[in-house]
Amino acid sequence: MAGITLEFDAAGALAAINEAAEAMGNPVDMLRDMGEWLAFQALPRRFESQSAPDGTPWQPLSPAYLRRKKRNKDKILVHDGNLQNGLRFQVEGSELLVGTNRKYGAIHHFGGDIEIAARSQQAYFRQDGKTGEVGNRFVNKRKSNFAQRVTIGPYTITIPARPWLGTSAQDNQELISIAQRYISGATAK
Repeated sequence: MAGITLEFDAAGALAAINEAAEAMGNPVDMLRDMGEWLAFQALPRRFESQSAPDGTPWQPLSPAYLRRKKRNKDKILVHDGNLQNGLRFQVEGSELLVGTNRKYGAIHHFGGDIEIAARSQQAYFRQDGKTGEVGNRFVNKRKSNFAQRVTIGPYTITIPARPWLGTSAQDNQELISIAQRYISGATAK
């Protein structure tokens, strides 16, 4: 996974999972079902509701980012769907790991600062053909008729925490239901 470890305190769900594991001896199938449910139903709902597992709405996008965002302007944490489509799970022994294979998943979940180093690069502008005046906005290289080398100083981008991993009380109930189905199946044998 992408280096995120999230622990949640759901004593009831955990007790049912442990009871099922003991009753079954090998909980791999149960954990696989839980992982599928989390990765393909529970967590994608966060992106639909635009809220944390506890129902708290995610912080809105900044006005500056909204002006630049080309796709899915009305959706937070969704540009082209890679974060949501990168949800994965894996079962290792008696452990279920659920997360994303996207490197930026952690900073969106926990928030943080991204330090951008100073750099020098080619910048592209639009120059008026009649007056010769160079515009003060960067443009795409294809739309440019004037380029110059510029130095950009260091700066920091602050990403607010928008928790998307974790389980809600409703999610915990579904995990308990999955565990109970396996307990019933294991104890009926």
